[in-house]
Amino acid sequence: MPRLGKFIFSFVLFVIVCYGGLVWFVNSEVEKGFNEAVAGVDGLAVTYNDLWVSLGDQTVTLTDAKAILPGGQRVSADELVVFAYDQINPVPHFIKAQAKGLKVTPSEVVGPWALSTALGTDSLNGDMLVDYKFDSTTKILNVHVFSFEDQVLGNLSLSGAITDLDLNGVGVEKLVGLRIKAAELTFTDKSLMGALMAQTAKVMNMSEEAARDQVCAELTSMAEFAGKDENRIAENALRGMKRFVAKPGTITLTARPAEPVPYLYFFMGRDVYDNLRLINLSVQTDSGDDI
Repeated sequence: MPRLGKFIFSFVLFVIVCYGGLVWFVNSEVEKGFNEAVAGVDGLAVTYNDLWVSLGDQTVTLTDAKAILPGGQRVSADELVVFAYDQINPVPHFIKAQAKGLKVTPSEVVGPWALSTALGTDSLNGDMLVDYKFDSTTKILNVHVFSFEDQVLGNLSLSGAITDLDLNGVGVEKLVGLRIKAAELTFTDKSLMGALMAQTAKVMNMSEEAARDQVCAELTSMAEFAGKDENRIAENALRGMKRFVAKPGTITLTARPAEPVPYLYFFMGRDVYDNLRLINLSVQTDSGDDI
């Protein structure tokens, strides 16, 4: 082999060995840091099959990840991809991560219903994406997107902004000044509304069709009351909710208050009509005209 050829071969081999060593070093250091971070949270336990760091886009991928949360809840994911994560602050000021094949077993109780009973399933199964960033200077939390696409129940997407928030503070008193600047929630139904209507029918001891008609009638009555009170925002929002209940599909709820609204306002004696007007809520559905 000519000298030039030997040199090129040796150089390429050297680059490959160095790159492999760099990849091994980065992965081992990230895995070490990750395990230390998990160990630093009381009650949190995480296991995974593999952890891999991409040097190109600096993403961290965990496969077959399983976690026991401090509250005892169990969560698992086929794949967890972390695109960005704040490692400096105790409460991360930014996160962008995606979980594929996520499984969450609900154990909470909502009113008289077990959550699993109300949802019509023992677990939530799907893909989740979370992307938020907190600005410590302006104290604004921007939720770029939080989405969960459940294989059975439906798809949910939430975005918005919260002001006067202190992520570095500890205690409920730090939330006193919290204000809602904007929010948008979109939900596309698969089977959730059917499960909720079935549970409602069971509680009210009537057929599912009769239960749906009853809920629609109540929303219509509330909308008419708001209309008589010249609260058009509440009237239109309630009519939109009624359309969705009558014919579930996709619903989008958008809050765009003129000024950020302190969340404490919702606990100061205002009724649902005032609260809907306060946050300037609009409701859009793909259910067609009012039915």
